[in-house]
Amino acid sequence: MRALSRSGLSLAAVALVVIGACGSEPDAARIDDRAFARAAEELCARELPPLRADIADDEPRDPEEVAPTIEARADSLESLVRGLRGIEVGGASRGAVETWLDDWDTYVDVGRRYARALREGNPRRYAAVADEGMAPQARISAFARANNFKSCALDGVPLPPREGL
Repeated sequence: MRALSRSGLSLAAVALVVIGACGSEPDAARIDDRAFARAAEELCARELPPLRADIADDEPRDPEEVAPTIEARADSLESLVRGLRGIEVGGASRGAVETWLDDWDTYVDVGRRYARALREGNPRRYAAVADEGMAPQARISAFARANNFKSCALDGVPLPPREGL
């Protein structure tokens, strides 16, 4: 099986781990629940940065070697989403927030399917699965930025120190 560089896998892992979407940003609903926005910002600022892939390392890795890391990140994102779902949302904002959280669920599911595709070792398959994460990622990020919880935007997380992907 062909080994891939960490940066190659990280770039393909856009469906799970925080790389900016191309093109214009989708329209995003605005909410008026400032308490939710503050709590979401605090939670994402604490939990999301460590999940950022280290895309600067070009050490070759086989796709199946990366799959456990992608699965662990999907688990961590799922935990983040549980935390976001646990934040009380005011009535008028509830529908928009639920739609946003549904996009998070889709994004986590794509990450799990991406890990499975990596194990299968078919570059076309895992690239296709990664592409499925682009639309929900863009919507997640646009909604977060529009509502002033920018730390929840998936394409705005700074790289942490090297962490082993």
